[in-house]
Amino acid sequence: MNDLIPMDTCPVVILARPQMAENIGATARAMMNCGLHDLRIVNPRDGWPNPVALPMAAGGKSIIEMAQVFDTLADATHDISFMAAATARQRDMPIRASEPRAIGSELVQKAKKGRVALLFGPEASGLDNNEVVLADVAVSAALNPAYPSLNLAQAVLLLAWEWRVAALSDIGDESRSEPSEDGDEAAPIKERDYFFQRLENALDDSGFFSSTEMAPAVKRNIRALINRATPSRQEIGTLHGIIQALTSKRRDR
Repeated sequence: MNDLIPMDTCPVVILARPQMAENIGATARAMMNCGLHDLRIVNPRDGWPNPVALPMAAGGKSIIEMAQVFDTLADATHDISFMAAATARQRDMPIRASEPRAIGSELVQKAKKGRVALLFGPEASGLDNNEVVLADVAVSAALNPAYPSLNLAQAVLLLAWEWRVAALSDIGDESRSEPSEDGDEAAPIKERDYFFQRLENALDDSGFFSSTEMAPAVKRNIRALINRATPSRQEIGTLHGIIQALTSKRRDR
């Protein structure tokens, strides 16, 4: 039986630096349970494809066979306009926080305007701060504080299930509002990342980062600040023009 949820509204699942192929396979099974299909793997430790993943995938074998591999997280988000990063711990970063039930509903609404994604980190350490700051929101579950760590596939199933419940509820709500036609398309995360790199290089050249020790944290804070505005493609283009004008003036002096 075909799923009720349109495939083009389903979140992409992105695994950053996964370590064990068995966990990738179990992730594919969890995705199939919830009707997800697009798996992207960033820099897997043991390479890809890996036949060890297939037994754990069970009914999700097709997801494993169609999984895409990328060298960088930015490349994996080339068409993603909204991304939620799963994390088991609080981050000392100015990034919006959410919990699984709320993010399920938000993903459903954001998918009406562009592609959305769920991001998960490696099993041993989770996402690092530079990966989290690429996301629009950090998601944590209120688990037992004495042991909040989930297996990779468990984490995927938790967030995918909350999305599915919200998506089915949205389909059944006949009074739901139609997607707004106002506003420009949100800039994909890869385009945002390119702008951030250009901005950081320009700030580096100008001597803005006077403290080498503080520079990484300041750069992450700048990224988080701009991400909170959810800039459109047109707005990112305007920001590129501002950098171009400022750096050209400096070179002409």
